[in-house]
Amino acid sequence: NKIWNALRLVKGWQVDETIQQPESSKLGVEWFESRLNKVLKTIDSHFSKYRISEALMVTYKLIWDDFCSWYLEIAKPPYQQPVDKNTYDATVLFFEELMKILHPFMPFITEEIWHLLRERAEGDDIIIAQIPVFKGFDDKIIASFERAEQVINGIRNIRKDKNIPNKESIELVVKKGEHPECIFYPVITKLGNISNIKEVEEKPDNAMTFLVGSQEFYVPFSADIDVEAEIAKLEEELTYTEGFLKSVQKKLSNERFVNNAPEAVVAKEKQKQTDAEARIKTIREQLAGLK
Repeated sequence: NKIWNALRLVKGWQVDETIQQPESSKLGVEWFESRLNKVLKTIDSHFSKYRISEALMVTYKLIWDDFCSWYLEIAKPPYQQPVDKNTYDATVLFFEELMKILHPFMPFITEEIWHLLRERAEGDDIIIAQIPVFKGFDDKIIASFERAEQVINGIRNIRKDKNIPNKESIELVVKKGEHPECIFYPVITKLGNISNIKEVEEKPDNAMTFLVGSQEFYVPFSADIDVEAEIAKLEEELTYTEGFLKSVQKKLSNERFVNNAPEAVVAKEKQKQTDAEARIKTIREQLAGLK
């Protein structure tokens, strides 16, 4: 279903050959090209060792996560606006390469999409198309984009926690330091709906904080937010979540439970622990930005 939705999205774009390619789209194309080639090398290695299930899982992540969830969000034009030809052509080419990779696992849908992506001569079928061969890739770009992903997720988490609508632009403040993700600032600006990105020496007052590695990022509060009330709310949630985590850890420290409970039940409790620890980390970061 996600592949069909991706096809409908791309085929619904109107192409305007007169407009220039946005910097965010250019960076997205460069990143996905490197990402695609790196994954192709991994898939080739799995096939050579007959690790078919591993090859399938890597393919799944490349298409469902990297292409559908990230690349298409970067490449798609604003609502009811046309897309530039360079971005459109690159997107169709990527789609074709992905269908070739997926074809051994899902032959019928990939053949159908292959013919829907563009007009083809009779006999130009994906079943006889050459499997993509990996070329060079830039690990630095891939690593920088992974950092950018974390920044975007941090912004989205703050929007979700504070009920800030996605259509409302916000400012992003960055503490000075090394920023390998800075080359992707145009992408962060687009996907995070950021009005401005600026670097500072010290943490600003009245700002929510999140970390990417050891690097601090801040989203300033709007004037209508009650800071004291927000602190009280977060401290109450922190107390509850810490108590919840202790109860889960107590259960997992019980050897009888771990050894006798169904594996799925134990895995669920471990996931609860992971989720609670992540939430506690987020709350503490947000409190640090308010105090």
